Amino acid sequence: MTKKVAKNTAKPKAAAVSSAKDLAWLTPAKIKSIRTELVAMRDDILRTVRKQSIHEVDNGDSVDQASQSIEKELMFELSDNERTTLDMVEAAIRKIDNGTYGICEATQKAITRARLEAIPYARYSIAYQNQLEQKVTEAQEPGLDFSVIGETERAGE
Repeated sequence: MTKKVAKNTAKPKAAAVSSAKDLAWLTPAKIKSIRTELVAMRDDILRTVRKQSIHEVDNGDSVDQASQSIEKELMFELSDNERTTLDMVEAAIRKIDNGTYGICEATQKAITRARLEAIPYARYSIAYQNQLEQKVTEAQEPGLDFSVIGETERAGE
């Protein structure tokens, strides 16, 4: 029983060493550069959202109003996506500030360099993100069709 405890305590240390090794490329200068990039992204998103809210004007005939209605729906969707991105960017900035940048929020393992360079505000490792997306896909797939239950009973009556 004592040996099991020793093995269990060794695993987190190995994971911590692996994470430290995997994050060695995140030098203080690199982190500062990433933070600057994230702040610029945040400011750009905020400017875009402000511009969108200024351009919302209802004028014109019914065709113009219908067109504007469609544009507004697209803007709301875009705004929702921008809000989500903004939240992730701000979370990444906070993670830099508290020293947890580059660590998957779910698994506590290092996020790969390639992923962080592509998406500097990534919250999860690719493996965990794939798991999340798989769960969403499975939830959206149609289930069994129970509408025919009882049909055979009625036919046999």
